[in-house]
Amino acid sequence: MAQVPSGWKLVCLKRIAAIQGGLTLGKQYEGPLIERPYLRVGNVQDGYLDLNDVSVIELPASVTSGVELRAGDVLMTEGGDLDKLGRGHVWNGEIPGCLHQNHIFAVRCFPHKLKPMFLAYLTASGYGRDYFEATGKKTTNLASTNATKVGEFPIPLPCLAEQEAICSYLKKNLGEVKRIVTGIETQIATLTAYRKSLIHECFTGQRRITDADLNRVQAHG
Repeated sequence: MAQVPSGWKLVCLKRIAAIQGGLTLGKQYEGPLIERPYLRVGNVQDGYLDLNDVSVIELPASVTSGVELRAGDVLMTEGGDLDKLGRGHVWNGEIPGCLHQNHIFAVRCFPHKLKPMFLAYLTASGYGRDYFEATGKKTTNLASTNATKVGEFPIPLPCLAEQEAICSYLKKNLGEVKRIVTGIETQIATLTAYRKSLIHECFTGQRRITDADLNRVQAHG
């Protein structure tokens, strides 16, 4: 049982959100068809959406209503690597009329109970990762969860105002962490490129090893 602060509740997700299943591929449809974009698991990455390659499908207009995304839906993946099960990201209507495949759950938070961004942050936390890794069904190379396990995810639930405050705090501070990480990654890339260049110059004779270089090596040896 999770320890939650005084005044918070521990509530199963299914009690404060609707969990929408997605589109099953491979079905044959008859009658007039329309073309719609849809998201695959590969489009929902860890902490962001990759919308560079979005698939399309033809299907009857009557089928789309039950698998269409709405702004504010939290996208949660059903399968993949164990550490990525149930990862959540908020859909902000980036592609109008977009649907989702059945390997992605669209979690529609009840607005008077749960903030979508609060849920997304919770799925990315150690608490969320521990739940999905513990409850996921594991195979040799992959793992999976299901709508039941997603619905049973126990949410430590503060009031809406506190959820909003937590999200604002995380957005500000995670933005600073991302800035630092980007700076470090840039430095690493620069040093890696310099290392490769230095090795190339030495082996092609563009840079000669001097007595001073040898003396420094010996001095530090």
